[in-house]
Amino acid sequence: MMRLGLIFFLIFLNAGPAPAGGNDKEIYIRENRLLEEELKLARKQDIYLVFNLREKTASLKARGLQLKKLPLKDFRYWGSPLGVKAYHLKRKSTLFEPGREVVSPGKTKNTDNFEIEALELADMPSKYAFVLDGGVRISIRPHAAGILLGMRNLLSWPIKFLTRPAAMFWNALRKKPYTVIDIVLDKNDAQTLYWSLVDGSGVIVYPP
Repeated sequence: MMRLGLIFFLIFLNAGPAPAGGNDKEIYIRENRLLEEELKLARKQDIYLVFNLREKTASLKARGLQLKKLPLKDFRYWGSPLGVKAYHLKRKSTLFEPGREVVSPGKTKNTDNFEIEALELADMPSKYAFVLDGGVRISIRPHAAGILLGMRNLLSWPIKFLTRPAAMFWNALRKKPYTVIDIVLDKNDAQTLYWSLVDGSGVIVYPP
C-alpha cells in the first residue's frame, strides 16, 4: 500500500509542463525533425495545427503560412513524451456536438421565410478534446470568464490531479502509452480551433 502511494506521489510531482530534456545537440536534432514533419504537412493544401509549448502558442497554418496565432493561457502535460513526428486528428470529442436542426421528412417549419441554418463560430463548443493517433489526447477548455465558468474551472483542476495520475498508473501497468495535454485558451480561440480542424488534420507539438 505504501509503495502504491509512493508511485502516485511521484506521478503527481512529475505532472506539469514536461521539459524537452537532453543536451543542446539532441534538442537541435529533435526540432529539426519536427520542422521536417511540418514541411511535409506544408506541401499539402490542408490546414494543420502547431502547438509550441515553449512559446505557449497554437498556430493554424496552411502551406507553411500562419493563418492565426493563438496564445495559450495555461497548459499541463501528463504521461509519456510525444514522438518526434506529426500526429493526425482521429476525432473531436465533446459533450455536445454542434449540429443543424433536424427536420423530419414531410414536415416543414411554419414560416414563410424558412432558411437553411448554417453553423457559425459561435455554435462551436469551447470545451472538448482532440483525439490523435498513437493514443495522444489534447484537452481544450476555455479560460475562466465569469463566476460560473470560473467556479467550474476551479473544480476541474483538482479532479484532473486525481484522474490523470490514476490513468497514467493504469496505462503503465498495461505497458501502454499515455499522453494527455491540458490546454487553456480564450473561449473564442478554443471555438476557432474546433471550427478549423477536421478529421485527418495534422498536428505537431513542440515540447517546452
